[in-house]
Amino acid sequence: MRNRLLTVFVICFSLVSFAQNISSIDFGIKNLGITVDGYFKTFTIEANFDSNNKLKSLFGKVKVESLRTGIENRDEHLLEEEYFNANKHEFITLKSTAINEKSENYYLVSVALTIKGKTKSMIIPVTLKEQSESVQINSDFKINRRDFNVGGSSFIMSNTVKISVVHYQDL
Repeated sequence: MRNRLLTVFVICFSLVSFAQNISSIDFGIKNLGITVDGYFKTFTIEANFDSNNKLKSLFGKVKVESLRTGIENRDEHLLEEEYFNANKHEFITLKSTAINEKSENYYLVSVALTIKGKTKSMIIPVTLKEQSESVQINSDFKINRRDFNVGGSSFIMSNTVKISVVHYQDL
């Protein structure tokens, strides 16, 4: 019995360690006072660095139809015209326009974020964590869904969407 528990513990620990190097784009929004969490399954993120490993540029492209909230009917509804209109707007993009290093491994990045055909300029915080042969790029920020005409003028759904990005890239 003890050996089985030890084996289960080792397997779980190995899976957690392995999962720590998986990039993700997660989001959360309150709907009727309850936070609905989700993520995008298909995306690319490209970060470029100078010779001193300082961030030079950042680009992200998310496939809208890869949205997942854990409820298939809700996911299908969010892909419709009122929300993301995935048939017409296949991708969400984010492109850096300026990068301001505030301290070592902490940047304020000016970006052009395009959702549903609308582009908005904003500033997002980005932190870097250098690892042996890669870098972990993190950013947590908020957007107003109404700036992009996502979800109409719903009174039960918050306007604020919290976004969390974790990306691992080889140096």
